[in-house]
Amino acid sequence: MKKILAGLLVLTSVLSFGCMGRSSEFGVVDMQKVQAESTLYKTLKEEIQTKGIALQGELEAEVAGKSREDAEKIVAEKTAQLQVIQSDAQNKLKASLDAALAEVAKEKKLGAVLVKEAVPQGGVDVTDEVIQKMK
Repeated sequence: MKKILAGLLVLTSVLSFGCMGRSSEFGVVDMQKVQAESTLYKTLKEEIQTKGIALQGELEAEVAGKSREDAEKIVAEKTAQLQVIQSDAQNKLKASLDAALAEVAKEKKLGAVLVKEAVPQGGVDVTDEVIQKMK
C-alpha cells in the first residue's frame, strides 16, 4: 500500500507540475509521517483489520465440514471480498490525499508536491498541512 501511495503521489506531482503553471517552488511531503499521523489512514487500517477478522471468522465457520473443493471455493470468495475491501480503502485514501495535496499546493502556490524521500534537498515541507486536510 505504501509503494502504491508513493507512486501515485509522484505521478500526481509530475502531472500537477506540468499543469499548474511555472512556479519554481515545490513542496515535499513525508509519506511515512502521513501514514503514522493521519486519522483517515489509521481509521481505514483499523476498518480493514476488523473486516478481515470478521471474514476470517466467516471463513472458518463456512469451511467446517466441507469438502476440499468446496472449502477452496469459499477461501477464494473470502479472499476476493478482502481484496475489494482493501481496494476501496486505498481508493478513499488516494482521493483524500490527492485532494489535500491539490489544496495545499494551491494555497501555498507550489508548482508541485513531491515525496520527501525522493528529494535530496530543498522544497517546502507541507506534510503537516496535508495531514490536517485529509478527510
